[in-house]
Amino acid sequence: MRDQTRGAPPPPLEQAAFEAARANVAPAMKQGSAAVLDAVLATWADADRLFDKLRANPAYVLGAPPAACRRGCGWCCHQKVGAAAAEVLAMSRALAERPTEARMLQSWKKGQPCAFLKDGACAVYDIRPLKCRSLWHVDVRHCMAKYAGLPVSGAKTDPSFRHEPKIIYEGALKGLALPLIKQGHDCPGLELMPALKAVMDNPDAASQWWMGKSPFPAETVLDWFPKPAKKKR
Repeated sequence: MRDQTRGAPPPPLEQAAFEAARANVAPAMKQGSAAVLDAVLATWADADRLFDKLRANPAYVLGAPPAACRRGCGWCCHQKVGAAAAEVLAMSRALAERPTEARMLQSWKKGQPCAFLKDGACAVYDIRPLKCRSLWHVDVRHCMAKYAGLPVSGAKTDPSFRHEPKIIYEGALKGLALPLIKQGHDCPGLELMPALKAVMDNPDAASQWWMGKSPFPAETVLDWFPKPAKKKR
């Protein structure tokens, strides 16, 4: 994987996350949609392990302020959340075995915070998508400003900003989606809540997606990745 804008290789952390995700997805594609959804779970776990390994490094810990993310915050949960199509389907499959959380989603309406925000915490923390996992900030004012639509600081203007989590989870996201797209399986970014709600009661959603028929409403699609090339007949 290379930086398409400059032709330079990506940061090592991003490359490691990308390769781990691709190693999960590539063999799974030969087995079908169920195996791909299993690969999503493995990709979440691998990206978390990579970040946990980084955080166990004394040099990183000593140079990184503690995260502001904690129970009772939830500013990010009041904004639109994105996830790759394969992640949405993996979450839907998991929620089929979690009726309490599934009911939380069923009652969600457009304009509300994330359906899974409960008592100031995420009720589906273990199956949250990569974009959610990448939100790791040391100053809650960053999240508050973004929620309010105000300018936010970045790595170049805020010395306390930590970009490593974003690099890791963005790398995993690309490693998950791009191999699928290369093989002709559309894996767009989706607005999580409406996309997930649309497929929750559709047991055939994953197989439909795998066969090239999107089960997601068109208005949920986010312009993250290129469309797959049409296969020659």
